Amino acid sequence: MGLIDLFRKRDTIYFPGCITYFKFKEGFELYCKIFSKLGINYKYFDKQECSGFEIWEGGYDFEMREIIKNNFKKFKERGIKKIIATEPGCYKIFNEEYSKVLPYWDIKVLNIWEIILDKIIKKRWLIEEKDEIVTFHDSCYLGRYSGIYDSPREILKMLGYKIREMDNNKKNSFCCGSCGGLARVSSELANKIAKERLLQAKRIGVSKMIVVGFENYSLLKDNSDGSGVEVFELSEILADALGIKQINNDKDALEETNNDR
Repeated sequence: MGLIDLFRKRDTIYFPGCITYFKFKEGFELYCKIFSKLGINYKYFDKQECSGFEIWEGGYDFEMREIIKNNFKKFKERGIKKIIATEPGCYKIFNEEYSKVLPYWDIKVLNIWEIILDKIIKKRWLIEEKDEIVTFHDSCYLGRYSGIYDSPREILKMLGYKIREMDNNKKNSFCCGSCGGLARVSSELANKIAKERLLQAKRIGVSKMIVVGFENYSLLKDNSDGSGVEVFELSEILADALGIKQINNDKDALEETNNDR
């Protein structure tokens, strides 16, 4: 951010989610650079807060409600009117669950994928187009729960990628195994599901799978060794096309951050 940006009033908060900020910090930093390059104004909390997503997945209703009330208070104290969430689970929580707990919830949850698409369309000169066939995995929380299927695909197409769909896609997408906290309570089953999803990609003859969100990325990536399919989060693909960070091969994939919370 430039000096002028420091003095510009911003009412949009970027809420990366716990897994992005604490486990995949480089992914958080990539999204910040992507937003800045595309001219998407935002700010973020110096001390990251939890959206309540993982608490909600675990069924801790009282604790989730307390987190929601606490976050809303902080948003109001900082003059926040809009939220950007790049993690599908957090997007779903902000977009659907907060208003159920708080009838007076009046903060707009932005569809950042539509915004990125619009910026790319208007700033084509920033893009180094690719010519590659990939497949796209629909996150359960972004797809079935939130109904967002097209904008991530359109982003990839604008970057020059050709998408080959797996048999199970969009509303009928196959879960990767990360939803519902499954990886925490039954890692063996979650890994088995992830391997099956990667096999589905291999069956259609692609070697690259693009996902949105680091919950999906983490599980699929951990199970991709020997599958013949490389897994990338959308931030990596965008950063590559925008000249922020080049991806040459799988060795350039995002690494987990050692960060004890």
